[in-house]
Amino acid sequence: MNSPRLGRDVVFDYLRDAGVEYVFGVPGTQEIPLIDATTIPENGVDYVPCLHENIAMGAALGYARASGRPGVALVHVTPGAANIIGNLFNAYTSNIPVLVLCGQQHSDLLIQEPLLGSDLVRTAGQYAKWAHEVRDVDEIALVMQRAFKELLTPPFRPVFLSIPWDFLIEEPTLWEPARTTRVAHAVTADPAGVAAAVDTLAKAANPVLLVGDGVGEAGAWPEIEKLANLLGAAVYSEFQASRMNYPNDLPHWQGELLPIQDGIHMQLQGFDTIFLIGVNSHAQISIFRWDKGPIIPAELIQVALHNDPWQIGKNYFAEVGVLGDIKKTLPLIISGIAASKSFDKTSSAARNDKILRLGARRDESFSAESEKLQKAAAPDASIPGHQIPLVLAEIQKTLDKPITVLNEAFSIGSVIQKSIHWDAPDAYFCTSGGSLGFSLPASIGISLAVREQRYIVNIVGDGSALFHPNSWWTVSNLHLPVLYLVVNDAQYKSLMIGLGLIERTYGWKPTNPPWYLSLGEPAQDFAAIAKTYAIDSDVVSDPNKLRKAIERGFKVIAKGKPFVLDIRTDSGTPAAKAPTVDVLLAEKPGVDLDLIEKLREIGPP
Repeated sequence: MNSPRLGRDVVFDYLRDAGVEYVFGVPGTQEIPLIDATTIPENGVDYVPCLHENIAMGAALGYARASGRPGVALVHVTPGAANIIGNLFNAYTSNIPVLVLCGQQHSDLLIQEPLLGSDLVRTAGQYAKWAHEVRDVDEIALVMQRAFKELLTPPFRPVFLSIPWDFLIEEPTLWEPARTTRVAHAVTADPAGVAAAVDTLAKAANPVLLVGDGVGEAGAWPEIEKLANLLGAAVYSEFQASRMNYPNDLPHWQGELLPIQDGIHMQLQGFDTIFLIGVNSHAQISIFRWDKGPIIPAELIQVALHNDPWQIGKNYFAEVGVLGDIKKTLPLIISGIAASKSFDKTSSAARNDKILRLGARRDESFSAESEKLQKAAAPDASIPGHQIPLVLAEIQKTLDKPITVLNEAFSIGSVIQKSIHWDAPDAYFCTSGGSLGFSLPASIGISLAVREQRYIVNIVGDGSALFHPNSWWTVSNLHLPVLYLVVNDAQYKSLMIGLGLIERTYGWKPTNPPWYLSLGEPAQDFAAIAKTYAIDSDVVSDPNKLRKAIERGFKVIAKGKPFVLDIRTDSGTPAAKAPTVDVLLAEKPGVDLDLIEKLREIGPP
């Protein structure tokens, strides 16, 4: 590398030390020194151009989740900092470590309120674990060391750095090799806390487990499975989890909690103790009334285990709060319960028998629905949305590689989660933030991270796809082999269902019909949009042709190219209903199953 060494070279020393392969960004004058550094072979970092900062941010969070290393986004002063807020929020709530490097105006100009300049830390800081504006070229090394120390230590969240561009082209006073403090954080919980959790869970008459993204992050599937079988406990996932936090083919799993207070109360009715494990999202609902009590019913005894103290007892009193590494601590709790004199093995066995029986019935209903949908449909039939993941699951059995699925099709989310085989927690990707427009950008980073090891499938609703279809410019530019299945029902379906629930709960409805929840005319042709980016694409509206259309998509991506399939689905109430995931809830007396299935179709409000 040519001398002199500059401030921007310090930045890249730390990127290289952290194993960063890509930075994602939109060119701006203030960022050119950083982008130019990616052209220096010794830096070992490639620049990935995007057409919008929120795409760059989404690509960086996708790369971080799939690679296990921090993602990096380059953004442009005030507009760039504002443009990333949606996916910065998604990364923050989903515990995804992304370093945001925001170019700032020349340091001598900042006091003069220059063009595009502002308090960037104030703009983005509330959705960052740490936010800072560099004040001197000699500060860069310290700042980068601290940034990566925070990115690599739980809770894993974004770090935002504003860097006046003049510091990037100045020479630092001293030069030292990049070294990042790596904090050993897999700490076993305090023995007293473990003992209290053991005692409470062993005495529980009817326990239930609620698993969150901390479980997938820790790779604790085997431990949760052992615990569920030991206790005879149903397992629920936090709503809109960003990972698959329990194997969906096991009978104890009942899907995600429902997105309204009444629904959660119905699901948790009859349990006396709830064990929250790695739960980050405690209030993922849009309908709530104080007079109905806490989201998790007050009569349940709460036990919580997490590696982040903020998440323990955050919204309601936890009888037992345990701080520690989930994968290291769970075996101690499991062995303690098994040895406890208070533990009733007979009752646990009876609960397991019921769960196994209902789980077998659920698997039969999914198999029957899949077989039914493979039969010839009537000539005028339309595609029910839930047919898409069921067909994908059948095709998956024939593939030569595992798949990673990005889910931003919330109206069919429960069927996506149940029907497809997940070989690891991160084989499934969503975000907990609920800011739409994440999956197309994230597919860029995920594809770059997994390369040829897996097939990447992005199932996305039409409303969500319209946020950033220009993501496909980068996808085409880099020839990323991603299969996009666009669920095109020409409406904001989950919002329409949510509106009905608001009327039911609060007694309020719009003054006039909500025409604004229908995408209407002009109709969106995603295949045509894809073709403008030189991406092969097709449209399918016949349920009899859906499988062949998806299979064609896999053939295209197997050759290293992207493919977009515009799937025209039924915009009304489909003739075929999706099978029930939560069979324990379906067994409870007085449950309105039609209402429950509508709740399953709700996404972010």
